[in-house]
Amino acid sequence: MPLISPQQFQQAKRLLFMSPLALGDFLYLKTFLGKIKTEYPHLELDIWLDDNRNNRQSWRLLRSRTIEQWIEEEKDFTRSYGCCDSPGRQRQQINLAQKLNYDLVIIQGGNRGRHYSALARDISPYAFIAAYKGGSRYYGLLDTWDFRHSDKTYQLNKKTLPENYHVTDRYYQIMRAIAGITLMPADLMPVLKLPQLPLSYAIDWLTKQFSDPLRQGPVIFLNHLSTDKKRDWQQKQLFALIAQIGQSNPETRFIINIIKEHRDEISRAVRSSPELQPFQVAVFTAESHFFELPSLIARADLVITVETAIMHFAAATGRPLIAMMRQKKPYWAPPASKTTRVVYTGKKSEHISDIKVDKIMRAVIAMQKQLHQLPSVTSPDLADMPPLKRA
Repeated sequence: MPLISPQQFQQAKRLLFMSPLALGDFLYLKTFLGKIKTEYPHLELDIWLDDNRNNRQSWRLLRSRTIEQWIEEEKDFTRSYGCCDSPGRQRQQINLAQKLNYDLVIIQGGNRGRHYSALARDISPYAFIAAYKGGSRYYGLLDTWDFRHSDKTYQLNKKTLPENYHVTDRYYQIMRAIAGITLMPADLMPVLKLPQLPLSYAIDWLTKQFSDPLRQGPVIFLNHLSTDKKRDWQQKQLFALIAQIGQSNPETRFIINIIKEHRDEISRAVRSSPELQPFQVAVFTAESHFFELPSLIARADLVITVETAIMHFAAATGRPLIAMMRQKKPYWAPPASKTTRVVYTGKKSEHISDIKVDKIMRAVIAMQKQLHQLPSVTSPDLADMPPLKRA
């Protein structure tokens, strides 16, 4: 039996889902939350994504606003509660949530589950709270105390997961145990539906940035930074990769994705780099709405990125993808397919910057050989490869 019974869902008016969501988390979790909404359409389904850190880190607050914009576009959700920059702002948000008298709360808090448990009870004294415990302290000896505010808890049993499982398998096991939902395996993977306006924006942006009608080659979307230095590729590596690909075909159009915080810096570096001068390189930052980013990714012929949400958007929009990942949490890797290649670090202790440019070049060449529809590139030791051609 699930932690929350069908009768409880049917009798409830409002459900609050609490999780410190990143973009990739929401992309995959919204499939399971949408299934709850489909089975119980009368429910107001709200999302609390504040992570209880209460600091002013720009990347954290920007990511939160981005997810809030995304939630607004999804028909299954009524409202969201974003990350706060101070205890006072968080208190105001808690007070707003208290007025809605949530009947049910689902917590998917990972290692912060116990904090969400107490917060959920503060928000709704009479709600039925079902929590995924995530990691336990001291081998679970403190679970009774840590989750004393929750009515029922669930612990993931990794032994029941498939071999080489994907993160969607984890989320499905958790949400099925809590909410009793059932999905076919083919329905676990998300599809990112893009509104028409951002799609038009992407076309206009490409036209403006790459205006030479004689140099309308394939579009390669590149992302070399994340929110963790261990997952960053170096700028010099990025530029070297662009130069190697560009030497094969100067018509190639390169897009470097960057957040606003680093946009001016990377733009100056691109303009002043002698090795990039012969090539078409544009710097992109989403300006007004989240969907500008996946809409531009959807127009790319190839996406090359470190392990961040970009790789999940590329997979969800069906774009050819080369992802750079560490040998940690492999279940976050994009699903295997003909259009996806994952390049791992050599050792678990290594960072993304330990992946050499030549290794990425070989991955691009191998993908081109397999699909015959991706940009074809050459490297210094493979001069007999065919020139880069648009798909």
